[in-house]
Amino acid sequence: EECPSPLVSEELRKKMAEASVNLISAIGYENAGTIEYLVDSDAKNFYFMEMNTRIQVEHPVTEEVMGCELIKEQIRVAAGEPLSKHVLNPTPRGHSIECRINAEDPYNNFCPSPGKIKLWYTPGGKGVRVDTHVYSGYTVPPYYDSMIAKLIVTASTRELAIRRMRRALSEFKIEGIKTTIPFQLEIFDHPDFIQGNYNIEWVSKYIDEKGY
Repeated sequence: EECPSPLVSEELRKKMAEASVNLISAIGYENAGTIEYLVDSDAKNFYFMEMNTRIQVEHPVTEEVMGCELIKEQIRVAAGEPLSKHVLNPTPRGHSIECRINAEDPYNNFCPSPGKIKLWYTPGGKGVRVDTHVYSGYTVPPYYDSMIAKLIVTASTRELAIRRMRRALSEFKIEGIKTTIPFQLEIFDHPDFIQGNYNIEWVSKYIDEKGY
């Protein structure tokens, strides 16, 4: 996930925001939620897909760009308190990208890869954030979602964010199980992704072309 979208113009973003406010106002919804839209190929029209009445996995990219803590604000609203002042009038800053690090084998149809993690070394530095519960010696169970970490990077521009993500992925060391990191490194080196020229079908087509 990335924020802001390289496809969506400022004009279209405002229209989507207005539609979202109208929707939640009409149903009297309170607290955190995510409204999802599909955008056509020329990025002129958008279409409602669904609303998730909860915090999304990708919420860190919003937090990093908008300078807020969504979980904190969610708790404030639930407690009957007002939103923080800086959340009411946020100022976007830079570009943020998130990779979901999954215990899966990307070269075997993304088959789950449970097991004991022998080495767990996370990247760090300016603009690098890792959300995880995992540690060296942790055993990934086969019963639940395969995501074991979220790697988030933020920089002043999309180009710099891509470079930072490449470095962070390269420094992320996990031994004992298969992960999606090698596949994600491929994506961040691909011209289509670098140019922002991709859609929801891109990964499937890429896998077919590579024969994975």
